[in-house]
Amino acid sequence: MTRNPADLLLNEHLDYLKLTSVKENCQPLAVESAANHWSHLDYLGRLLQGEVAARQQRTIARRIQAARFPVIKTLEGFRWDWPKKINRLQIQDLFRLSFIEEKANVIFLGLVGLGTMPGARLCRSVVAVWLKSKDPDVKGPAYSGGISRDR
Repeated sequence: MTRNPADLLLNEHLDYLKLTSVKENCQPLAVESAANHWSHLDYLGRLLQGEVAARQQRTIARRIQAARFPVIKTLEGFRWDWPKKINRLQIQDLFRLSFIEEKANVIFLGLVGLGTMPGARLCRSVVAVWLKSKDPDVKGPAYSGGISRDR
């Protein structure tokens, strides 16, 4: 715990501004900055980079919670060994969501029991969360049956 009045005042300001990552990292990063002879702007840039990354992570967590997914699944947990024929690179590329910007469609084809319907629902839900981040008028939780706008 810091006892220096300047440090206490800095902590109060950071609390007021809700810069939690800056507050946690300003002193350790200052030590690293001094050791590596960073400029003031390099130090400030790294502090703000950490704050931006932390806020982005919190935003993603809030959006996932707001989407009300029944189960959180990630690509890291996906079983690439089943079904036996799956284009892994193509599936991973879909999760970059570039098809949205291109205004393209994604169609899941497969036999019964291969997970095409859950895959399509997941895709629709991810698109809904992504659209909500771009346009606050987009309505509808995950698995709502569709995506609509309030206009």
